[in-house]
Amino acid sequence: MDVSELILTTCRHTQQWSAALWDSSTGSIVHCYKNGGVVAPKTLNLLGDDYLLTSDDAKPITHVWCVNSQEVEKKMSTIHSEKITAMSVCPQSCYIAAGIGTKLHLWHLPSGKLLSIQKKNYQPITCAKFSNDGAFVVVSGQDGMLVVYSLASLVSLHNNFVSQSGGQVEPIYTKHDHSLPINDLHVGNFGPKSRLATVSSDHTCKIYVLSTGTLLLNLIFDSPLTSVIFDGPCWSLFLGHNSGRIQQFYLKEPPRGVEHHVSGDLVFQGHSKRVTCLDMGAANGVLVSGSDDCFVFVWEIASRQILRRIEHKGAITNVKCVLKHENFFVQNLRAKVVVRNFDRGLIQGEDFVLGKIQQFDLDLEEGRDEGAKDVSSELKNENARLRSVNKQLYDTAIRISRKYNNF
Repeated sequence: MDVSELILTTCRHTQQWSAALWDSSTGSIVHCYKNGGVVAPKTLNLLGDDYLLTSDDAKPITHVWCVNSQEVEKKMSTIHSEKITAMSVCPQSCYIAAGIGTKLHLWHLPSGKLLSIQKKNYQPITCAKFSNDGAFVVVSGQDGMLVVYSLASLVSLHNNFVSQSGGQVEPIYTKHDHSLPINDLHVGNFGPKSRLATVSSDHTCKIYVLSTGTLLLNLIFDSPLTSVIFDGPCWSLFLGHNSGRIQQFYLKEPPRGVEHHVSGDLVFQGHSKRVTCLDMGAANGVLVSGSDDCFVFVWEIASRQILRRIEHKGAITNVKCVLKHENFFVQNLRAKVVVRNFDRGLIQGEDFVLGKIQQFDLDLEEGRDEGAKDVSSELKNENARLRSVNKQLYDTAIRISRKYNNF
């Protein structure tokens, strides 16, 4: 792993810190983030280069740190109705998708507005992730259901005002191919042309075309699978097992049939307990894994040897490879990402505020009420018109995108 990369980890022992930043070349701690409790699995997120966002595993609360500060930003913490079980931020740091119980919540990050609540899963959500271009939101649950939404449909405010739908959006597709809970999923790096991989306690890994949901491969293993990740070009698939081993499967020469039983070749041996999380280094030559055995291992993929062992005092819940950035070390951070507290209620029409340049002077002494009413009425009409135009632009953009991307 290049020296310009760091490893961000969380574990279930929080007396010293909730999250820590490590130098992968030396195994020494670079920075720590305190007083955020145990970070729930699949809820560790960076907001641009400015903030760290997590969810508490024991309480229904989200925490935010400036990346250069050890102490949590208490003003930005938000209390929710239930614990968040999965959370992801879009690549542009504009939207947050989170699983709360069986419902998917989508927030607009700069305003904190709750734009959508979707109720497609029947059992609690286990994973929620964006595609690398931000166009798709992929959700999985303990019911074995896989649901893929278009982000444009979720953020289209028109859906919140249609009483017949109740704000519910029809997903691009749903899959019921797994018979047991989906424990992890990963989306490749090629936008609508990407591959989507899911792993489950039913011993299978399924690979789909992201945009259409076409099943390409059904890989069958000899033990439950707990984590999965592609390398950068999607030539190799890495799968964490409940037993602690990590398997590599080559995709450059896939089997001819859809269903394939995988043998025990290409195994990374080192962990003694369940592999909870995986991530790739930026150069794709290094794999980072976390386990219930309280170790984070840095692996060289070519030799399948351990380059670095980072011991923790509790089971690992998240690992993430991050590029070293000056914001981690500056004293006065000038944040570019705007973060607000998350609303608990779904946004409604009267919550919109339209900024408009005043074209005339108001007489505040005489006729103040009449002038204010006229301005308010004008702004409401303009708001309604712009909302309709934006909906048409969304629909047209999606049609053009699907036409030229063949999905």
